[in-house]
Amino acid sequence: MKQLLTILLIGFLAVSCKTTKQSQSTPNENLKIYTDFLKKEHTSSKDYVFELFKKYDIVILCERDHGEITQYDLIIDILKDTRFQHIQNVYTEIGNSQYNDLLNDFLHNSSLTNDQVAKTALKMQRNMYPLWEKTNYLYFLKSVHTINSKLKDEKKVNVFNLDFGILWEASDEEKKNQSAMHSSDRDSFIAGGFIKYYKKSKTKKALVILNYRHAFLRDMFGRKNAGRFIADEFGSKVANVYINSFILKSTKVTDQEVPVTAIGTPHDGKWEASFIKSGKKDIAFNFANTPFGNDSFDMMPFPNNLKYSDVFTGFIHYNYFPDLRRVLGIDGFIDDEFYKELAKRYQFYDEEIPPKNELKTDYNTVMEVTYREEFSDAVKEIEKWVSESLNK
Repeated sequence: MKQLLTILLIGFLAVSCKTTKQSQSTPNENLKIYTDFLKKEHTSSKDYVFELFKKYDIVILCERDHGEITQYDLIIDILKDTRFQHIQNVYTEIGNSQYNDLLNDFLHNSSLTNDQVAKTALKMQRNMYPLWEKTNYLYFLKSVHTINSKLKDEKKVNVFNLDFGILWEASDEEKKNQSAMHSSDRDSFIAGGFIKYYKKSKTKKALVILNYRHAFLRDMFGRKNAGRFIADEFGSKVANVYINSFILKSTKVTDQEVPVTAIGTPHDGKWEASFIKSGKKDIAFNFANTPFGNDSFDMMPFPNNLKYSDVFTGFIHYNYFPDLRRVLGIDGFIDDEFYKELAKRYQFYDEEIPPKNELKTDYNTVMEVTYREEFSDAVKEIEKWVSESLNK
């Protein structure tokens, strides 16, 4: 589990360190300014997203770590709301973009049995590039199929994957052409795919799920971000929203240590403590002109002069930090038949396939852990803030 998270975070930290000087503004020293603000806020996360769609055509959700599953409870709740029938389209950073036609044929087919739905959703996950062990994608696809089974054809949800991929049933020459795309800039590829699908869409509303810095509407820390490419194309029609998560306290990530805390440093978890103290588990708001939005941007461990309101349109707090859950692995993901297919794919890349039992251990073993368990030090920091505020 720790190694898988480490790989994720090392990719997350693959950014240039050419940054501006750290802001000298002093954050508030207690929770009161935050809790006083939260007392006046009552908009749920789901309702907030639909409020944004009244002003913006494109709403980008900044996903937590890829493996966190409760954020997909919110996303699915949004998709099954009748208001989403006027939006219909979801675009995801992850997922093999070569399979979008087949994916939507599956998602729109209400005649499938439960067994057929499970097998087809698993096939879609198996076709991701590279292999993807995050359980929430399978949960997401099966849930969208369930939603669509209750809707008329013209109201069904469409899902568009935006990531690199290969259509494995294609000819070798076609696969080589598709593989050559993988050398291009991933952010521009993701954004380019979104722009292509969006311009063809009958509805001019879009819910986009991008992970961490990819959701930024500006280039930061030496990297061009998918969100910025989208904002360049559509300007003021685009909003981005940060879903509460952890932040990295340091770039020194190893298999033995992942130095994270809940949002709200340098006061380590102060934001999260204010939500817990206020009893606000599911709430959202714009960052502009709020104590949260005015705090210095500390989501990534690089000096900067930015505030949260400079980076994101709004903020979603959905579930308390200790209760967030990462689920990895899928029962039966690697079986004998799929292993034979994998061997062909490894051969295509001139790579040696790992032993079957090793792959089964990596992908078939379901591992679930709460942030309370995984990030106990961060939880202690939050609890300390809550305890101290109650004693004052």
